Amino acid sequence: SRYKDLFDKDAARLDDPAKVRLLMRKLGTVEHERYLSFILPQVASFYSFEQTVEKLGKLFGTTESTISKRFRCLQLAKGATEDYVAYACRINKNCVEFELGKMSEEEFKCLMFVCGLKDEADGEIRTRLLTRIEEKTDVTLEQLSSECQRLLTLRHDTAMIEKPGSSVHVIRKQQQFHKPSQEPRQWAQRQAPREFRQRQQHPGGRKTPHGEGEKVPPGPCWNCGAMHYNRDCHFKSHQCSECSRYGHKEGYCRTAKKGKRKTKTNSVTVETKIVQVNSIKERRKFVPVTLN
Repeated sequence: SRYKDLFDKDAARLDDPAKVRLLMRKLGTVEHERYLSFILPQVASFYSFEQTVEKLGKLFGTTESTISKRFRCLQLAKGATEDYVAYACRINKNCVEFELGKMSEEEFKCLMFVCGLKDEADGEIRTRLLTRIEEKTDVTLEQLSSECQRLLTLRHDTAMIEKPGSSVHVIRKQQQFHKPSQEPRQWAQRQAPREFRQRQQHPGGRKTPHGEGEKVPPGPCWNCGAMHYNRDCHFKSHQCSECSRYGHKEGYCRTAKKGKRKTKTNSVTVETKIVQVNSIKERRKFVPVTLN
């Protein structure tokens, strides 16, 4: 637009190739090299003046859409250090690019509707609506709202298809029961007082829960700690890993019990008395002393 009047009036008498050569002289070095690379394998003289202007407009012209210009115009604000005249010039330029005279009331409503979709979740819907407005200028606000509902339904259906079906599997642990003879020593120690109480309640002896007719022994087995007689102990042929002897469970070694016995020591108490004699003229007493 800078040289428009020059070519329309001053260079009106020039032929087409002369106008192209004159236009090439007005380009900078970088712009000229870029244009020649853009039209390869052709040269600048191959195209007419109108074709050259069209290609230069595509190469160096602005690619901003009308929606972008209008949105940028609505976001204008004066800077803290900006002059009022410069601010007025910027407002005037953006309002002209806004093309307010070509804009209808329905288009302004659609623009405000799209500009209000600032949430990140509405990014895809905002892009679809902008594409719809660019392709069809006579779109209405009602059509945009219907398009939003359609996109939401489509998004919901897509998520439902992608989500796999959920199933619940129940796993039950089978309860295991162990015999008293196979339990550790702590279990036998906890069970022993209860067996003693039951034996005191039934002094004549009672039968075991299994109904085998066996009586409860007076005390736990000293080979394993379980409530049975020593003759019925299952550890008679068992070798202890602590003392390497046979016939008892680990922790019931006889040598360990003997080693834990306390040794009684005789203690002798020695008393010392100090006698202070204040007068040697008193009557003396002689006491025989025995020394060990």
